[in-house]
Amino acid sequence: MILAHDILAPMKTEQTLYKLILTAAGLFYLAFIFGTSFVTNGERYFTLVDDAMISMRYAQHLAQGHGLVWNIGAAPVEGFTNLGWTLYLSLLHLLPIPISKISLAVMLTAWIILLANIHTVWKIGAALLPNNSLAPALAALVSAFYFPLVFWALRGMEVGLLTLLINLSILLAISNPKNIFISPILALAILVRVDAILAAALVTLYLFSKNKRSALTAVAAILLTTIGILWFQKIYFDNFLPLTYYQKVTGFSTLERVRHGILVFNQFATRDTLFLFLFSAAGLLFYKMQGNHEALLLMGIFLTQCAYSIYVGGDYAEPETNAANRFITQGMPALILLFSWMTSLILTDLKRSQPQAALSTPKVNSAIGLALGVLLIISGQAWFNYAIDNAPLLKADIRRVKLGLHIKKYTAPEAVIAVHAAGQIPYYAARTSIDLLGLNDPVVALGLGHGEFYPGHNKWNYDYSIGKLEPDVIADNFSPLPAFMQGNAQYTKLKNGLYIRNDSGLVDSNGLSKEYR
Repeated sequence: MILAHDILAPMKTEQTLYKLILTAAGLFYLAFIFGTSFVTNGERYFTLVDDAMISMRYAQHLAQGHGLVWNIGAAPVEGFTNLGWTLYLSLLHLLPIPISKISLAVMLTAWIILLANIHTVWKIGAALLPNNSLAPALAALVSAFYFPLVFWALRGMEVGLLTLLINLSILLAISNPKNIFISPILALAILVRVDAILAAALVTLYLFSKNKRSALTAVAAILLTTIGILWFQKIYFDNFLPLTYYQKVTGFSTLERVRHGILVFNQFATRDTLFLFLFSAAGLLFYKMQGNHEALLLMGIFLTQCAYSIYVGGDYAEPETNAANRFITQGMPALILLFSWMTSLILTDLKRSQPQAALSTPKVNSAIGLALGVLLIISGQAWFNYAIDNAPLLKADIRRVKLGLHIKKYTAPEAVIAVHAAGQIPYYAARTSIDLLGLNDPVVALGLGHGEFYPGHNKWNYDYSIGKLEPDVIADNFSPLPAFMQGNAQYTKLKNGLYIRNDSGLVDSNGLSKEYR
């Protein structure tokens, strides 16, 4: 005889664990955010990674009424790849938030996004195995503390929002293929970043097996959104694709990019992915689920993100994060869900093989131990490094914020600065800037690459950027710069490493030469 207690007790335990995951993750994320803050000039500052601060500069100028421009008064260039996220950042800049805290508003947005993603992953797990409480708990726990997802989201990139939107579309497609919100969610994902079209196409392909009307609606939404974005970019920026695409991809053969993509995948992503992938693939074969549409959708999204990462040559920050890059990260919850699904099936079968356990399922509390084990494998080293040395890239980010504020203090508003790191320094200096690596300069971006392929760091033209444009200050260093500046009588190198143009009347050289770190 089955008593009400036998049904309600597991449900209560499941809800308790769900709340525990959200609470623990929420508190940890807040601690992560505060741990990245720092005090300078008597005020506590928050900042995002350098790439995110490039988007913040565009967002700030848009909110001020100057348009989506890198430099106020200059022709528009698209030195960012996350249009929808940049538009959201511009809304934050309409609020009366001081420059020291505006990045905190972005981080708190990411805090909400990550918690929403935990809820969404839990719901997907429950939809895949309605009568098994282990799958949703395990998937939610691992996703909640998967290092690259936490890092890239809380450090201001669009990764968290993209992951949430794709996961929401998966949830709705699986649980209710007729849901009218699937198409707008897919469209929004593409607006946030155009290459989300890859995951959106897979969700749409899945919909064709469930509800052709919803699938056709999704196709229309994807096409209209993509065409609309490309048209806007052509009209506004005079290029169909962002300038960053030309700067990172052109000038090198596909083979060179793919070779580098495979290299960094093998060096940094295999620890994150290989165990989960092999286990999941083995589970699909064992249970003869190769044709299961839900399983194919999850595996397809993960593999597509991996293939895309390899095709574009990986990312610039793998050595610093020592983990899978942000492109692969967006597909990791799908793989984690598939792994949790297969794990739950196996453990359920094992319990059923035991005497007097035919109707039981794995206890939900076992999800904690399993999740800790999985996280130790896929993110253990990254979290250990974080515990020792805080977030990756943070020291450089803080140094650049201080440098930007230092330049603002000791230069006139009309001064022009040249930078290699185009995020924090221009944003906090609030000066016209020259991007020496060309992410925001079409002359450099469309030029020739130098050396072996390394995303975003292969193009410079100092004869043009420094010799012709003559910035008042060269704000940061890069390995090829000293050789170019050697013997350059037009500039003087200060004791703190900055270069100033000798005939500039817009620089307080004595003040600028002071230590700023």
